[in-house]
Amino acid sequence: MSEVDKKRHMPRRTNIPKLLAVTASVVAMAVELHAQVQAPEPFHLAHVRGVYVDEKGNPIPGAAVTLDQDDKVMYSTKTDRTGAFEIKHVTGHYRLRVNMEGYSPLSREVIVGVEALTYLHSDTLYVIAGPGVCSDDCSTVLTSKGKFEQAIRRNTGHQD
Repeated sequence: MSEVDKKRHMPRRTNIPKLLAVTASVVAMAVELHAQVQAPEPFHLAHVRGVYVDEKGNPIPGAAVTLDQDDKVMYSTKTDRTGAFEIKHVTGHYRLRVNMEGYSPLSREVIVGVEALTYLHSDTLYVIAGPGVCSDDCSTVLTSKGKFEQAIRRNTGHQD
């Protein structure tokens, strides 16, 4: 048997330290990526007021809008025929939920009227509902009317 044939038939040696180093690198990258995928920052609002529309800007009337604390509904309302909603006389930390059958549910943390910072932010939330087959990640929440209008133009193919 030639030297080449002997090398082919010899059991392969694994380089355990190198394998461990590669594994550790992969795990570290996975942890780093997981850390980057975090929940959105809470919205700081002076008042709970917004509009709920589909991806083309059509209002979604009759959607359930709730403010929850510890998974308990504290305040609720429904969107009107224009997709608008408002919950008055509210302060505190809540989970805002907007839900309508056929659309992606929305769930975002909001801080209402508690900190001075809340008064520096827009009072209106612009919620563009994602399709019903998606999770919450499909919905878009904006506090800028200009960015909202730009998103609707992009979704309808009417970009400037």
